[in-house]
Amino acid sequence: MFSIKNNKQDLLLEALDNIEMYINDDLNKINIKDNTYRKKNHLIMNKIIKISELIQSKQNEDLLIYGEIMLCTEKLSDGFTEDRITKTTSNNKLNYIAKSINNMSEKLQKSLYTIDKRLEEYSNQNFLNSIDENMFRGGDLKKLTLGINSLKEEITQQLKTTYRTSLVLQKESARLLENSTQLSTSTTQQVASLEEVSAASEEISTTTSSNTELVIQMSKYAQTVKESITKGMDLASQTVKSIDDINESTNAVQDAITIIDQIAFQTNILSLNAAVEAATAGEAGKGFSIVAQEVRNLANKSAQAAKDIKTLVESSSQKANVGKNAADGMINEYNNLNSNINETDKLITQVVKASKEQKNEIMLINNTISQIDSLTQKNASIAENVKNISMQMNNIANKNVEIISKSQFKGKENLKIRDTPFDNKYNGKEKRKA
Repeated sequence: MFSIKNNKQDLLLEALDNIEMYINDDLNKINIKDNTYRKKNHLIMNKIIKISELIQSKQNEDLLIYGEIMLCTEKLSDGFTEDRITKTTSNNKLNYIAKSINNMSEKLQKSLYTIDKRLEEYSNQNFLNSIDENMFRGGDLKKLTLGINSLKEEITQQLKTTYRTSLVLQKESARLLENSTQLSTSTTQQVASLEEVSAASEEISTTTSSNTELVIQMSKYAQTVKESITKGMDLASQTVKSIDDINESTNAVQDAITIIDQIAFQTNILSLNAAVEAATAGEAGKGFSIVAQEVRNLANKSAQAAKDIKTLVESSSQKANVGKNAADGMINEYNNLNSNINETDKLITQVVKASKEQKNEIMLINNTISQIDSLTQKNASIAENVKNISMQMNNIANKNVEIISKSQFKGKENLKIRDTPFDNKYNGKEKRKA
């Protein structure tokens, strides 16, 4: 009896050990070696067998749902949300876990679909819709939705700013392009005008140099004229002196003529007296009377000659006085001419000095015009570059406006180009004047 009891107890303990090892996953299957008591309907052993079979059956049943749970969670960790746990078990806790995992997968799938749809809209420049921030109560996924919505708002604000800036840039770049085009045209015209001015200035410089040479030549001629005037004055002075000498000689001749006239008068008186005495002498004095008559005739002729000479001398004296007066007037005129020539020479000297200074100033102006022409040509090149840059900027602005105008975001319809800083700066005065 004792050995039988001990054997039963050992079998029970062995069976319980197998069950314990199976529960602890040390065995894959519960093995009951002794079937004797099963056949004899041993109550305890049969119960243990039923329990082991039930445990093993539930374990196998749970293994199926465990496998789906593992596959589903592994796919979730890899980013796949479409898998669901389809198996069920008599273990309500496992069923609840499977249901929770399915709900989680479904919610994640719907949420990620919504997020993906919004992100696809955002990638297509449609920023009108936001993500429902109540999809998640908290945690990193809620932070993700809040972050995406915040990014959407930030992009919207940037789009507003960029769109507004692009519209202003489009308007101002068009204005800049217009102004730079005008500047380029004006600068080109200015270059052409400066070239004409430079050519004219060169001609003026050449003319001024020629005039300076002519004025210097005139100064030389004036000096020659001045020397000729000096010589003329000397000759006029000599003429005056000669006329004075002639006057003195004429005066001496007049004195001699007066003496001759007196001698003729006395001779005539003596001839008359001789004629009277001859007449008194009668026939004897007749020859003497003839001689006296001839002497008287000679005296009359001498008196007449003296008278004629006196008339000629007086005429010569008058003409000499006229010549002297003319010579004195000529000397005065020579003095005036000399004075005028001196003033003219001073003026010519000033003109020569001014012409030289003018020549230097014109040369300086030519150099300045050349520098201005060079700078203007550089400005023309810069203006052309500004025009090209303005054109590129205008094209970029138009492209930006075209691109951003395709984007959809809140507040877009309220963005209009009003007065820009350029308009306020340059049109304000015109508005006030109007």
